[in-house]
Amino acid sequence: MRRREYVTAVGGSVGALASTRIGTAQTVSLERVCPVDDATAVRPGGEILFEAAAAPGVEPTATEWRIDGPDGNEIDPGAPFYSYTHVTGQPAAYGRFDEPGTCEVSVAAAGRSVSWTVEVTEAAPGSPSVEVTPDPGPDATITVRDEIEVAASAADDFGTLRRLFWQEGRNATYVDSTDFSGSTATATYETTGGDAVWFIGDYPMMTWVACRDGRLSTARTEGPSVITWRGVSITGTNAPVRAGEDLLVEAEIEIDGDSTYHAFVDVAADLIVGHDPTHVDSETLEVFAGNTETVQLEFTTATVRNTQTFPVRVETRTDASETDVTVIGTDDAGSQGHLDVTGLETNAPVTGGERLEVTAALENTGNGPADRDVELVVGHDPTTVDTRSVIVDAGEATTVSLGYETYPVENDDEFPVRVGTGDDTASQTVLVHGRSGNGESGQATFAISVTGTNAPVTGGEWLSATAAVENVGDAAGTQDIELVVGRTPEVVDATSVTLAPDETATVSLGYETYPVRNDDTFPVTIRSPHASDTRTVTVHGRG
Repeated sequence: MRRREYVTAVGGSVGALASTRIGTAQTVSLERVCPVDDATAVRPGGEILFEAAAAPGVEPTATEWRIDGPDGNEIDPGAPFYSYTHVTGQPAAYGRFDEPGTCEVSVAAAGRSVSWTVEVTEAAPGSPSVEVTPDPGPDATITVRDEIEVAASAADDFGTLRRLFWQEGRNATYVDSTDFSGSTATATYETTGGDAVWFIGDYPMMTWVACRDGRLSTARTEGPSVITWRGVSITGTNAPVRAGEDLLVEAEIEIDGDSTYHAFVDVAADLIVGHDPTHVDSETLEVFAGNTETVQLEFTTATVRNTQTFPVRVETRTDASETDVTVIGTDDAGSQGHLDVTGLETNAPVTGGERLEVTAALENTGNGPADRDVELVVGHDPTTVDTRSVIVDAGEATTVSLGYETYPVENDDEFPVRVGTGDDTASQTVLVHGRSGNGESGQATFAISVTGTNAPVTGGEWLSATAAVENVGDAAGTQDIELVVGRTPEVVDATSVTLAPDETATVSLGYETYPVRNDDTFPVTIRSPHASDTRTVTVHGRG
């Protein structure tokens, strides 16, 4: 496949010293290339290519073309031959000859010149013929990733074909050339839609065919319409879901195109579901060429009795992405999988009246999805105080946070807390401090009050929270103050505070947030061994 290369050559002429861009002087030469001989003929209204070989080469601005002869005949070193000279260093131009008679055409560079005598007469040979056709054709629509082949065929009754020049129609710029010979010849130019910017800009492609004696013809063709590539990739779903619930599918849309011509692109994203494909949702979004955006599609699943796994596909005009999802049937809910409790963490000890939080690590060790209600049971006389519903795929793990507000007991109380899934349980003994300190003296108890955060922040930035810490106990003490974040609680920062009774201090804790693509809202808690306070914060996505 040919690719366009734009290079620059230095200028000069025969036996003369030409000044180059790098400040040196070189001796150059000129000789005729087309027409090969110093005399040629053309019919009135015909065109001739003039080309000279320059060593080591000249720039278009270093050449001077002249024509002496009847008015109405003219020389044009312009497109495609101005750009041809710029690329090759070969002085080239074409002349149009309307008036019969004899003309003298010359080109000079750095004090040297070559010339041709042109006789304009009805007795001269006719111009060669040329036809050019693109594949796909002008009525087609392709993407910037598709291939284009432009075919040209030329013929000359006198058997002197010499060269075909390819010219892009956008800026009338030389692209490539193919040497010919004989009476008939063909050539192709291959490129991708993304490189054919003249087709993107609705300009034609042109070919010029020249014979050895300079006789010249041109042809042009419109190309196909070239649109952006609307790429799509499914990035996640909320599957498995229960039958009758909403299934969410998130996908990333990527635009591959030329921002000069395509700019903002409207992309329709369609959600297709099932083995018998059914269109269930659609969303149109605007994406700038070269960028990506995220789209979320959804539909309400059918209330089926048996668990089903089926494909979901997100389609754009040019691309598609597919994945499988599972919907748990009403008869199967809770009957598949085996959900083990693999770990427990709590924020104990807390003071009576404060919230006790329990985080359980769960793992599905069965061979199917586990749809379970996870319960928090507390006390020697077991009482269910909180419940969460979860669905965990076979072999997958998750965490769940449960909790409740403890009773404001006067004396310290120790009791078991238990998390159960129906398949497994795990327990731990916790301590709740009495508000009177159980009649004992000498205890430091730190109360917490969050005073502020710097939320919202953008993903990747520092999130900080401040809190007032007060020793409400009757003795001095030192305690660790922790910052806990997320729906799956995680300690991200901590500091040690020493306070006398009734003394208050301010603490500031923080951490570098994860560079999320989408907005995320979650709790942040500052806690001591006896108390905690929580705020909800938002981290803005970067995408």
